[in-house]
Amino acid sequence: MIWGFVDYENIGSLKGVEFGKYQKLFIFCGPKNPNIKLGNAVINEFIKIEIIKLKTNGANNLDFHMAYYLGKFSQTAPQDVQFHVISKDNGFNGLVSHIKKTGRVCQKNTPKVEEKPKAVKLSPCAELTVERLSNIDGRKRPRKEQQLVNWIESQCRSVSKDINAKSVLGELVIAGLINKDNPVLKYLLKR
Repeated sequence: MIWGFVDYENIGSLKGVEFGKYQKLFIFCGPKNPNIKLGNAVINEFIKIEIIKLKTNGANNLDFHMAYYLGKFSQTAPQDVQFHVISKDNGFNGLVSHIKKTGRVCQKNTPKVEEKPKAVKLSPCAELTVERLSNIDGRKRPRKEQQLVNWIESQCRSVSKDINAKSVLGELVIAGLINKDNPVLKYLLKR
């Protein structure tokens, strides 16, 4: 059995946490974490998740609370329970080492988070399209693919006379700025 102790303040998301490994997860978050992001978590089995929400700020405040719980559970949990400290903070290395010396299996894990894809270089027409779409209220943007193709053509005439608006739309889809999986387009532009 494995229990995970998550330094949410440090990792910022549960995206890289392998939920299937754990029977219990203790998620420690502070006042700067009003929401907990599960990412694309797939949970196939029963798992007990306890959220320890701290109300006070302070240097290493969350780390001290995690250390308290690790010590408490080290004394009360069955000896076959393994502990995983899930954090990028190397400050836990000494504590993990000390818990191991007491005979309990304990390790520090840093979640593997997918790297963001490198920014795709957009054509001048695609750049202009993104700029102009970003300045339009989301409710007023073209909703259907053909409407957007026509809109791109009209907007990019000043850049080039030979515009392939479908190709520009393809660039925006590949760049992850537009999702056209549904009949209604979904814009993923930052505004």
